[in-house]
Amino acid sequence: MLKAPKILALSSLIALAPSLLFALLLWIFDPFNPRKFDMDLTVLLGVIGGMLLLWLVAQHLVFVFTMNRYYAPFVRREITAFGMPMCQACGHRLASRQVDRCPECGTQLRPNIF
Repeated sequence: MLKAPKILALSSLIALAPSLLFALLLWIFDPFNPRKFDMDLTVLLGVIGGMLLLWLVAQHLVFVFTMNRYYAPFVRREITAFGMPMCQACGHRLASRQVDRCPECGTQLRPNIF
């Protein structure tokens, strides 16, 4: 599946990007250093919670991008090779052999998909 070294390295870098962003924000703002910020506990928890929320959103977006870029095309090819025709662009299951375009996204289908 994801055995190519290039894909593994790129996926790892993409997956680590939000964690590096979170660490950079912690380094820049350093909410745990009491000398740097003179704030009460609610503001401190708000800053940490906001950075954590940003990290979770970024991590989710990176995960979705990586899955759509590398994993979904592999799964679609394998399902098609198994004998269930599927549009390689959107994943719509093709029931009729008479179509030359995907009814879901309009992509021109390859003639050997069936």
